[in-house]
Amino acid sequence: MRYGVGIDLGTAFAAAAVSGPNGTRMVPLSPDVVTPAVAYAAPDGTLLTGAAALRGDPDPRRVARGFKRRLGDPTPLVLGGTAYSPAALMAAQLREVLAAVTSAEGGVPESVVLTCPAVWGPYRREHFAEVPRLAGLTDFRLVTEPEAAAAHYSAERRLGDGEIVAVYDLGGGTLDTTILRVRPDAMEILGTPEGIEHIGGIDFDEALIAHVDERLDGAITALDRSDPAQAAALAEIRALCVRAKEELSIEPDVRLDIPLPSGNREVTVTRLEFNDMIRPQVQLTTEALRRTIASAGLRTEDLSALLLAGGSSRIPLVSQLVSQEFGKPVRVTLHPKFTVALGAAAVAARAEDVPTPAADPRSGVPRLATPPHGALPAPLAEVPPRPARRKWLVPAAAAAVAVAVVAATLVFVLGGSETPPANAGTTTTTANGAPPVAATEPLRVYDDGVITPYHGLVASSENWGGNELNGEGAAEQATISAVSGDGLRVTWTGGTPAQVYLQSRPGGRNLKSYVDDNGALVFDVVVHTPPASGLKVASHCVYPCAAELPATDLFKAMKPGERSRVVIPLSCFTAAGLDPTRVDTPFLVYTDGAFEATFSDIGWIPGAAADPAALACDALE
Repeated sequence: MRYGVGIDLGTAFAAAAVSGPNGTRMVPLSPDVVTPAVAYAAPDGTLLTGAAALRGDPDPRRVARGFKRRLGDPTPLVLGGTAYSPAALMAAQLREVLAAVTSAEGGVPESVVLTCPAVWGPYRREHFAEVPRLAGLTDFRLVTEPEAAAAHYSAERRLGDGEIVAVYDLGGGTLDTTILRVRPDAMEILGTPEGIEHIGGIDFDEALIAHVDERLDGAITALDRSDPAQAAALAEIRALCVRAKEELSIEPDVRLDIPLPSGNREVTVTRLEFNDMIRPQVQLTTEALRRTIASAGLRTEDLSALLLAGGSSRIPLVSQLVSQEFGKPVRVTLHPKFTVALGAAAVAARAEDVPTPAADPRSGVPRLATPPHGALPAPLAEVPPRPARRKWLVPAAAAAVAVAVVAATLVFVLGGSETPPANAGTTTTTANGAPPVAATEPLRVYDDGVITPYHGLVASSENWGGNELNGEGAAEQATISAVSGDGLRVTWTGGTPAQVYLQSRPGGRNLKSYVDDNGALVFDVVVHTPPASGLKVASHCVYPCAAELPATDLFKAMKPGERSRVVIPLSCFTAAGLDPTRVDTPFLVYTDGAFEATFSDIGWIPGAAADPAALACDALE
């Protein structure tokens, strides 16, 4: 029997659904239908995942949880003395899920759809591409989790034509928010999808554990993780708190019997107490949804409904706060943690039989991660070389591959083709490019602050995903910090590679007219501490497309404390590999040493390459 499968490799659980002639349904991966996202390295070298990893009484030092959050982190997870990359653990789980589905259905699937958070940028998606490759899966599609959730609701006919709805997907480890307009033959994504990493069920578990620990005067914190017995007790306490969190969704209070070396202790937690623990985090999610609505140029009154997906949306406080905050009815399925897998299966049923690697992200991805130089951290020894990169045809909520950008609206057309219609206007684009921006005036990206649609971020090997400038104009990681005030003052402390960059959302912009008009990247800079190591100025064109120019000598020659103007012809960047038709990062400065400078008046200026002060490209080699 021909069938398609949708797989949701979540932070806390993995789920699978199939779609065929008899409709769409979940595949039971365990008695609970979903299977935990857990890996266990057995002493004989076997790597078990899911429910099998928790059978018996596994040594906690050989167990890994939440490894999806570590995807892209070059530091391996060591289980029982063996190092594993997060991608390798996710691949092991994917293999077992596919094996379970194949066994249940009596044959291999015709098409496979995988899902990922909408907040993931190119860097995380590049690493996610390792997961199916290591699992031996070469033919698949990738959709974001909110798109899959919307596909499920649409397939269930829960959405009316013309309705504008918000998808709020709160899972085990991430939040995704997306605004959609429903059409008979199209699903429009309005504005910019947004997400928050490191917020979800796992974080609520940690809040509950911290609360219980405080009630026990720090007895949990005092457990010695190197002691097998105490490590096992800690694992049991964690499992108790996870179950307590779930029970508090239906019970007013729960009583926990906490195993400690000194003897068991009882702790009672009420739902009201739990609500107070997680309320600040849930409020952050409503703020993210509000920003997503604003990015679409809409008001809350324009929304017909709020669609909740993800297992953590079952927590009563979540639906209460979302509904109260926006004054709109909340629509939720009986089992929200199944929604993404069911939607992915619906997409798989309509998918064309075209292999789609996840290495090259679609345009429209929010908060794009930009690793330096277009390079990735070195993989672990067990990871074979990465295959040649191929174009990624964009899959939408109903397996669309035609993308049209009209005004600020990104339209995912159902059942489209890669090539736009012959009568398409100049605002229509495919996945290959973006609508051109006329070079009628300077393209300012920073002038007394970051200018919309650009966002200021800092990133380092600590987290190439980037930290955005907050409401106070500041962002920080371990070896880099930035403050926006009288210019953008950036401090590199050295020791690890780090960068500051200004990036557009969503995706790239067609700025070729600025190159054709003899334009230049122009900015003012005051060097406070000269660069101690190699420094580069770069522009990116949706990672891994990038162009970087060596600029160490340029900045070292500047007199500290004095303002200098830098004019770099855009032709220097195009000669170094920049594709000007999809520029998402017009300005980036990278170094791995100590450096401090203030940047201001940053932009792409038409005709500026003819300025006598413009640098010669060979001067930057």
